[in-house]
Amino acid sequence: MKNIKLIAMTAAMGMVFAACEPSLIDGPEPFDTVESTVLADGITYQQFADEACTQPDEAGNFLKFNSAAGVVQVFVEGGDSPLFTGAGGVVKIPTKRGQEPQMNLVFRLINADGTFTEATKNFKVTPPTELSPEMLILASDNGQKVWKWAPATVYGNAGHSGAGSAFNAPGVIDGMWWGCETADALMDQLAHSGGTAYGDEANGAYMVFSEDGVVTTYKPTGEAIRSGKFEVKNYDPSRASGWEIGKLITSEPALLFPWKVNGNGTPVTEYDIMYLTPQAMTLVHTAGQAAGGWGEITHWSFIGGSPDPLTIEGTWTYGANGYGNGGHGGAGAAFNAPGVVDGNWWGVATGDELVDQVAHAGGAATGDESSEAYMVFEGNTVTTYAPDGSKVRGGEWTAVMNDYASGAGRGAAGWELGKLTTSEPALLFPWMINGGGTPVTEFDIMYFDANNMTLVYTAGQASGGWGEITHWVFVRK
Repeated sequence: MKNIKLIAMTAAMGMVFAACEPSLIDGPEPFDTVESTVLADGITYQQFADEACTQPDEAGNFLKFNSAAGVVQVFVEGGDSPLFTGAGGVVKIPTKRGQEPQMNLVFRLINADGTFTEATKNFKVTPPTELSPEMLILASDNGQKVWKWAPATVYGNAGHSGAGSAFNAPGVIDGMWWGCETADALMDQLAHSGGTAYGDEANGAYMVFSEDGVVTTYKPTGEAIRSGKFEVKNYDPSRASGWEIGKLITSEPALLFPWKVNGNGTPVTEYDIMYLTPQAMTLVHTAGQAAGGWGEITHWSFIGGSPDPLTIEGTWTYGANGYGNGGHGGAGAAFNAPGVVDGNWWGVATGDELVDQVAHAGGAATGDESSEAYMVFEGNTVTTYAPDGSKVRGGEWTAVMNDYASGAGRGAAGWELGKLTTSEPALLFPWMINGGGTPVTEFDIMYFDANNMTLVYTAGQASGGWGEITHWVFVRK
């Protein structure tokens, strides 16, 4: 019996082994490689002047297309980042001022065997003759612009108050709970970036926006940290939404310290623009918090200008409170932000109001009593111009700063950052207040950053004696 059982078991095992022998099952053949001409012939398209594709335009910068061959990537010829991926859709053709009114786009198909098939088509385009208002601010008329950390409250959190109009001045954060006063102090806040220091946790770090729609962030040494594309959507300076004046969108985390507060390294690529002038920018990330619900939001504050904050050279015009008087309080450190005048008594809201203040100039208007008047510092000369570009006055200038770079430059008396001296009355409205036309050629520099300058003339008044002094507030034009 044992032998019979063994034979039966052996036979059964043989059946099992036989059943496990592999067999080849025929499958579908891989798709053939698509020829370039087939790909090109299968692309249909129409150009439009608007993204919604409601205004057909044979030189429009919005291309609506369909690919009969399937999913393709669309590139600018010579570029390495796709503008679009899909079997069809709307491509925004990137154009910039000064380029030829045509552009080659490459349609790339990935074949089943991993090879590429490409078809190149030439399109008429409409390069911009000038930048949009928001791009003119972000990238300037020169095609690119540097933005740096603000001089105070660079990053922090707040409650979502819903009151967008309350963000009404540089660095003002409505509902603010906490803010990091300097970028250097961000080194103690690395929990927000996931515990990693990237190099932009420094006062001298900066980012460059270009009219090509690219933003790059740099260490103070000039070494690039991160980069990405950017665009502004729904820009509306009237703030009809009641909250933001636009959306700043980046293709990836690209700005200075782009991390959600208390997010442990959560990146931010969509910002609400809360305040934007050529001199200052305030951004907020709401993280979906309801307007008026006081949920936690993140805020950033920046100033615009050159990488070197000590450069007075350039074009300047009147800021708010551009000319007026005050008492000499002696507290130089109280001039701690753009436009702040410690001990301020009175000042014009705009340069236009100086038309009614010519008594300070000796009774005669000279042409610079206008918000559109400006002065240009170039080399060792400064020239003031009327709005029509005619020269009003000019002279030579020198500026000596009191160890400003160290941040402690208020001088032994704790008053001015430095002295700005001209060879003759040369600046905008250079008259001592209530002086009947007394000219001023020596100014105390009370506040200075890349885009803001506050000057004072003490007329010999004693520090802390509250005697009348004259002030000027200027911003870069």
